[in-house]
Amino acid sequence: MELIIEDKPLTPVEQTRLSALESIIRENFLAYVAVGNALMEIREKRLYRTSDGRTWEGYCREIWDMGYKYADRLVAASKVIENLTPIGAKEDGSIDWERMPANESQARELSRLEPEEQKQVWQQLIETKQPSTPEEAPFKVTAKTVKNAVKSFKGEQLSDSIRQAGEQAKPRTHAKTSRQSAEFTQAWEGFLKQVEIEHNSGWKYTSRETLFATLNNLARRVGECGEQNIREQKILWRSNNLEKLLASGFGIFRLMDKIRIEQMETAGTWLVYGEYETEAQAEEVFRDLLLEPSNLQA
Repeated sequence: MELIIEDKPLTPVEQTRLSALESIIRENFLAYVAVGNALMEIREKRLYRTSDGRTWEGYCREIWDMGYKYADRLVAASKVIENLTPIGAKEDGSIDWERMPANESQARELSRLEPEEQKQVWQQLIETKQPSTPEEAPFKVTAKTVKNAVKSFKGEQLSDSIRQAGEQAKPRTHAKTSRQSAEFTQAWEGFLKQVEIEHNSGWKYTSRETLFATLNNLARRVGECGEQNIREQKILWRSNNLEKLLASGFGIFRLMDKIRIEQMETAGTWLVYGEYETEAQAEEVFRDLLLEPSNLQA
């Protein structure tokens, strides 16, 4: 148990000193924005290159003794701050840093969202931060609260996708070949509900890999245990299903030639997400992408 000691309140001199020290801490916290912007320019203009073929990964390790993934996170965080600047802007053109993420950890969590989504989630957080009554304690924004807000936002999108999937699975009376028993309907709705539970838990009890393996086995079973049958009959993974996933907000990625990651724009159309100088770098980025609940592997 933490020992609570009653102490004297701060004197005016101590309060002034505390404010000065907190300003130093705040300025150093915000230094990550400048660092991230500098790293972004170095990375995008390939200013790290040397005649002996130094890579971005090698540059981060040799010059700054940091992993390139951490450097990439600093870059992503600085982009978030740039995107949220209008929210913290004052009339005189300065920035109210009380209305901005306090550190790289908070900004990093927001980087998982699209720019407009970042603004929406952060605006909700800082509005919650303000107490509605003088007696109410102010809400403290931490990296954990930002993370939970992002998960909640993405979870709402997944819930809508699951609901749509359930509605699409209901039998249509006008289709002669479409039949669905009451038992199947009950089991399917239970399965979709469990997927939502697993997602909201952060895949704590059942991994996403297990779910994908289960779905693949189901596809093979429905296709009478043959990949050719699945392709010929267009069961489960046909193009219109991919379009439904895209429309529901999922990202679909594939690793090509071991060093290039591509993202599906529309069914049958792929855009280059990123090209990397080593297979290990490409595989690491690809693994990180698939850790996101809203990303799928083609």
